[in-house]
Order: sequence, then structure tokens, then C-alpha cells
Amino acid sequence: MNTPTNIPASTLPPDMDSLAHLVRAAAGRFGSKPCLIGPERSVTFAGFAGEVASLARHLTASGIARGDRVALLDVDSIDFFEILYAIAAIGAIAVPLNYRQRVPELRYQIQNSGARLLLVGSRYEAEARELAPELALGWQKLEDFCRQGRADHPCSPADLLGVDGHSPFVICYTSGTTGRPKGAVLDQRACCIRAYKFIIEFGIRSDDIVHVTTPLFHISALVITMTCLVRGAGVLILPQFKLDTTMAAVRTHRVTFLSLVPTMLAMMAAAPDFGAAYFGDVRLIVYAGAPMNPRLLRDVMSVYKGDMVQSFGQTEDLPQSILSIEDHRQAFRDGAKHLDSIGRPPIGVELRICDAEGREAPDGEIGEIASRGGTGMVGYWQMPEETARTLKDGWLFSGDLGYRDKDGYIYLAGRKKQMIIRGGENVYPAEIERVLLDFPGLKDAVVIGLPDPVWGEIIAAVVVMQEGAVDPAVLIAHCKRHLASYRCPDRVFQRETLPYNAGGKVDRGLLRREYEAAAPG
Repeated sequence: MNTPTNIPASTLPPDMDSLAHLVRAAAGRFGSKPCLIGPERSVTFAGFAGEVASLARHLTASGIARGDRVALLDVDSIDFFEILYAIAAIGAIAVPLNYRQRVPELRYQIQNSGARLLLVGSRYEAEARELAPELALGWQKLEDFCRQGRADHPCSPADLLGVDGHSPFVICYTSGTTGRPKGAVLDQRACCIRAYKFIIEFGIRSDDIVHVTTPLFHISALVITMTCLVRGAGVLILPQFKLDTTMAAVRTHRVTFLSLVPTMLAMMAAAPDFGAAYFGDVRLIVYAGAPMNPRLLRDVMSVYKGDMVQSFGQTEDLPQSILSIEDHRQAFRDGAKHLDSIGRPPIGVELRICDAEGREAPDGEIGEIASRGGTGMVGYWQMPEETARTLKDGWLFSGDLGYRDKDGYIYLAGRKKQMIIRGGENVYPAEIERVLLDFPGLKDAVVIGLPDPVWGEIIAAVVVMQEGAVDPAVLIAHCKRHLASYRCPDRVFQRETLPYNAGGKVDRGLLRREYEAAAPG
């Protein structure tokens, strides 16, 4: 076959795979349809594109150039959402900060990222004043900055220009439970691909109204809301998750797609008004962060009659696996098979379980989860050695341990750094936690390792009961019926709640520090 030699050079715009292109395309297709719905105002798709263009020009006029970092500190709002895309449009890099953190933690992230400007909500002005010496352009109130930008630079969607899709979009700092937080750098193209995959895996429709309960500084919230832009779904934006007010708004605005973490579903199931009308028009719930206790799932499904999807991944790469709508339907028809897994790789993702030498492990053998699919981070900001340990030959080594069953489903065994070595034996917390969560009346559980002069480490279970107290001996005996003795808890601590970080994951480091004094020594 002859190959033509007169193929013209590409006429695609240079920002074809950028976030600006995504926003312009959505404005062209969905125009006057509601895009963002907030407590104070709403914005159409065309209005969103025009306002992003206005804020992009205002950023440039304020001294922000391509490659500069702009830190953001506020609860969720339409202004927050728009400024993220305006920063991306000019090729600057957003640094969304966790508003639950204290000034020393925020200062480290501002210093590490080299942010030049900080935009904050009114409730964080005191923190901004303490952080001001670290910022070349100081700080401004986000609401004032956006209002001024829209007034000074009125724009239409056609005025929104972007940059190459390989330009960095955000630096998202990990929780740092094993040391200093690491800034994962994500480029615009990878985030767009994540959004396209979510459209396919979740089945988001243009008539959906979506609410994401996790904050916009969290990567899953950023990507799911981006997915809505691509698909033309409306997004309900609320400042923070508060059970009663959030669920009232979900019903009032007729939300059809709800994204949350398992802890929130547990709170809902315990609510006094949890009943047939609780979820309103919600047709799909996506839960992320970890597998859900199958008993909690059944409690929810006794009231909720829609579908569920589990999405698993991390800041560095997502989605890595999906437990699909059909997986959930089949499990509730035929039993609990696969409900405690994290599913299988989604479309376009290769996933391997690797042994200590990086070779693919056989089914059933625990190893490190590695993935590749065009959605991984560029690397860790100013941490080349950490980047080299994580990105190898196109694969992203997640630090999560797991195994694959004969059907291709992946089961978590914990983090590499959470693995407990008891008397020379490797013990994986997630395997024990699955057994603990089958104990009647147990609401939540986490397993940690504590130092011990004889065994090196011992196994501690920290549990939350639905009511009353649990006899540690009875709980340990329950574990011994399902696990080898060396993999069972040596100690049991009971508390009213577990501490969770902003990503919906248990803060194991905090628990370890709290209970280390209780270990024999």
C-alpha cells in the first residue's frame, strides 16, 4: 500500500488537549444549560467559560505568568472552581490547600511549591496574614479577586485561550502520614483523560445533577467535577459536607449522582430520618477511598434503590480500578462476592501486582499495585528521588499492596509502609480489617503495628462499636477462627470514632502515635 506524502501539517489548535478547550467545547454544546449551582448564584456553561476567560486575564494583569504557582485556601465555591480553570488557561499551576491544616503545614506547602500568590476565603484571613511573608505577590480574598476580575475584564467563551495540554495543572499535596507531604504534579491532558474514563465507567448523563461531597482540594473531586463539564451535567457546589444540610440540598436540587466516601454513608445510615425518601432522586452513588463494609452496603441498599460504583485510585493516578454498577448488582443478587474488592482495571488501564523485584506476581500472591494508562502524575514537585522510586518504565508504583483473584478482581492488603512485621512474618492490615468488620455490632476498624521489644511489632486493632463495649478476648477469638494466630490482633482498643483525613482515609499515623505508649516496652 502506498503511503501518501502530501499530508498537511496539523491544523488543530495548540490547546486542543487542554482544560481551556474542554471548557470552550462545553460552552459551545451546552450553552445556556446550568453548569454550576451554588447557594448564592448559578452559572451556565457559556457563562462559566466567559468568567474563566475574565479571571485568566485578571491573573495576568495581577502579575501571574505561565509556570507561576497560585495557592488556594477556601471551602468549595463557584469562585474556587472558576479560578482553578483560569489558572490553567494561562499555564500557571494551582496549589489547592487543605483548609483543615494548620499554619505550619500550609507554610511548608507554600514554601515547597514556591507559590507567588495566595487567594483565600474570608474565614482564612488570619492564616493568610501569617503566610504573607512567604508570598512574592502577597494574598487576596478570593471573592474580591474574582468579583474584580469579572468587572474589569468582561469576556465571552471565544476569548478563552489555553496552553498545551502537557502543561502542569495542579500540585496536589498528599496527606503525608509517613513524612512530609509530597506534591504530586498533574498535567492538563492526564486530567482530561481521567475525566473521559469516568464518563464511560460511571455512565454520567447530560441530564444529571451531580454533587461531590469531598472538597475541591481533593483530586477525586477535581476530576469528577471536570467530568461533569465534559458531559454537560450540572454540578451542585456546597461549601462543606454537613450531613443534614447537604442531604437537604441534595433533595431540594434533585441531585441524581452523589460522590462520597464510605464514612459519609455510615453517617447517613445512622441518621434518624434514614428512610425511603432520604436519597431523593439520586440514581447513582460513587464511593471512593476504600472498599465499603459489605454490611454497611446492605444497610444502605435496604433504603436506597439506585446503583453504586466504587472508584479506587490515588492522587498520583486514578482511576486504577473500578467495582462497577454490574458488579454491585450481581453481588446483591448472588451474594457478597467481590464486594470487599476494589474491582478490576477500568477502560484503558493496565494493572499489575508486582513482587519485590518488580516482576508480575501470580494470582493470589500479595505484591505492590502498579498501573499505567495515560492518567499518571508527571512526578513529585522538587522530589526527583521519590519520583524515580514511583515512576518506573511507564508504570506508576502505587505503594498499595494487594492481590488478584482468578476472576481478575483486586483486593487490598494495605500500604507498603503500613505492613506490620511481627516476629519476622509480614502481616497486612487490610486482611485483618476485613475479618474484624464481619464481627456483629462492629461499626469501623483499623489495624496498626506498635513497637514491641520481643516481636519487633505487635498487632493492634482500633475499633468502633455501634453501641456498648466489646470484650477484646471475644474479638480476638473471632479473628482466630478466620486467620492464623500470628495475624490476629494482640491488643484491642475501642474508641467512639476513628480519625479521618480530608481524603476520607483513616489517619493511621495519629493512631500509632497515640497508642504507642500502651505497647509493652
